[in-house]
Amino acid sequence: MIMAITNGTNSYQVFHDAIHGSMELPPLCVEIINTIQFQRLRNIKQLGLCYYVFPSASHNRFEHCLGTCYLAGKMIRHLNQQKAPPKVSERDILCVEIAGLCHDLGHAPFSHVSEGFINENRRTDNKWKHEDASCKMLDHLLKENPHVKEKLKPDEIAFIKDLIIGKSGKSAKPQFLYQIINNASYNIDVDKWDYLARDSHFLGIGKSFDHERMMKMSKVIDGEICYRDKCLDNFYDMFYARYRLHKTAYQHKTVLLFNKLLGEAFKSADKHLKIFEKVDDMKEFTYFTDCILEEILKNEDNESLKEAQNKLKDIIHRSYEYKGTCKVGKDQGKKEGMLFCEANLDYSAGKENPLKKILFYKKNEDKSFKYKPSELSNMLLLPSEFQMKIVYCFEKKKVA
Repeated sequence: MIMAITNGTNSYQVFHDAIHGSMELPPLCVEIINTIQFQRLRNIKQLGLCYYVFPSASHNRFEHCLGTCYLAGKMIRHLNQQKAPPKVSERDILCVEIAGLCHDLGHAPFSHVSEGFINENRRTDNKWKHEDASCKMLDHLLKENPHVKEKLKPDEIAFIKDLIIGKSGKSAKPQFLYQIINNASYNIDVDKWDYLARDSHFLGIGKSFDHERMMKMSKVIDGEICYRDKCLDNFYDMFYARYRLHKTAYQHKTVLLFNKLLGEAFKSADKHLKIFEKVDDMKEFTYFTDCILEEILKNEDNESLKEAQNKLKDIIHRSYEYKGTCKVGKDQGKKEGMLFCEANLDYSAGKENPLKKILFYKKNEDKSFKYKPSELSNMLLLPSEFQMKIVYCFEKKKVA
């Protein structure tokens, strides 16, 4: 539900969201939302082919971006009320909100799943990243909608793109601003808070951490966002929730199988549909959404799409059966009719404990610190390892 509100000369809208309740978004963000380039996100599943295994995981990048925009606004306003950080202007706050809104503009069909095989099949050495594509799509959005572009200065547009990438470059803006949307320092940001809460809800898994508490316990010290020491357990719950979502849903064995089949379908269909060229042309990319599956399937008389159609039908008809796990590094893919899918699970920092990177502060102190691994081991019941790999084996069912 969307409700328009007028307050003086400013008109903003309240969006009712399943996760955050009533979200007030500023007028310029609403104008961006009401463009064709942003509306494409309604047709890109947040969890890709998880939807084919978990029927309620039907949410899209559209609502995730609205939620991230809302949390970004809450976070920056909370930090701006603190005594320590340099105060930021209302225009900078707006830029942070726009960055939260537009951070996923560049996602290709089925979100993260397609990023891997786009890079495998591109005819260039430059690695494709959805963050870079988000910046390109933002430029295209502004070009196609001059009524929006005229309300942003060139340096503000550059700032928004830096926030999306998560790098300040040569900017003189306060460093903590670049830790709100895409925090490369220690992987805690409003993007993660929204998708963990949203995905948990729609997968029916439940959420054990409280991002509202984390936000209220945050402040800026020496130019970086820090958190109260008593939030340590909450952060462990957050990283464990991420691991659990990967193990239960994102890298569920059947989801990984479907991802592999989708990649093979795309590679085959590329000969006819030029799929992988669409990611470099923002006009084409605007209409490059999950609907690509129907585009492949509907052309039943096109012989050049038969192989791709068969791969997609293997997903629909569930033509493979699970045969168990095998060792990582085994000579895979040699046996006819067999497929091997690898799950790579961690707590967001590879083999490392992500908690040791977080900046904390103690009550009534304005000095930040990091916990040592030995301290973390004494305070928490931690796993012996923070990364594991599993290889799932599948075999094509024999036709009776």
